[in-house]
Amino acid sequence: MSKEKKSSITRKEFLKQSAGIVAAGLIGSQTSTLFGTKSTILNNKPELRVLGRTGIEVTPLCYGASRTMEPALVRAALDKGINFIDTGRSYSNGENEIMLGKTLKGMRKDLVIQSKARVRINEEEEQLNTQSTRDKIYTILTTSLNESLNALQTDYIDILLLHGIQSPDILLNDAVRDFFRTTKKSGKIRACGFSSHSNQVAVLKAANENSFYDVVMVPYNHKGSFVHSLSSWYSEWDQPAVERELKKAADQNIGIVAMKTCSAGPYTPDPDTKPSYAHALKWVIEHPFVHSAAVAMANFNEIEEDIQAMYE
Repeated sequence: MSKEKKSSITRKEFLKQSAGIVAAGLIGSQTSTLFGTKSTILNNKPELRVLGRTGIEVTPLCYGASRTMEPALVRAALDKGINFIDTGRSYSNGENEIMLGKTLKGMRKDLVIQSKARVRINEEEEQLNTQSTRDKIYTILTTSLNESLNALQTDYIDILLLHGIQSPDILLNDAVRDFFRTTKKSGKIRACGFSSHSNQVAVLKAANENSFYDVVMVPYNHKGSFVHSLSSWYSEWDQPAVERELKKAADQNIGIVAMKTCSAGPYTPDPDTKPSYAHALKWVIEHPFVHSAAVAMANFNEIEEDIQAMYE
């Protein structure tokens, strides 16, 4: 269910009210027991998690680059230990990928890059399984991937997602799956998947029944809803149903990346603890079926607060 609604407090306003929340010395020698493992974190190096059957190792937090065009912010997140970056072909009309390509030059082998391609098809007017539509879809995806590779200045993308999927029919389309099989075999991508902002239960069910996709990226946070940071549109989902499908996906070794992880606002684990976005992120990444939480960090204060979720 979706409807328009304004957020009662913005992330920026909350950060002003809670200035000074980040204390020195939080990042140091600590122990993590997420996913039943135990490791010591030293020198800003968080525990890495294997993203399902992809075999790709990622940090518990993924830097969502969509809200920034500032290289300094990207470098600051990497300096804090993040190795996973999310972008998309459509962000800033392709300029976001170009910025990242320049910023990440010389450190590609140490990073995991996830990008997205949109399939702009009117399903009501175009029959998905006609040869002409299949050819159109394949061409759209091929063009988008090549543009992403050029912009990012790389010869491969670790994870390529279909962007904003609402219909299971797109996931099951022959041209889509043929494209992913071919590009994985060629080495241009290492893993394939999709993101979905709405109708998540249906698309997750389709992915679980088909078991073709390596990675899924869906909204997940402590409220089961989000307010979009730019447009302010409101969306909510059936939290128990989404969790059931995410658990099934994890059981099939599908990599799970949560998004809209801070869009529900700050969170507190108990009445004696001040609510924060770090706690909101920690709530997400401590669920055993979540491998990484993507979060758009648009300024240095947000980076300083959010990064605590990986180390506390």
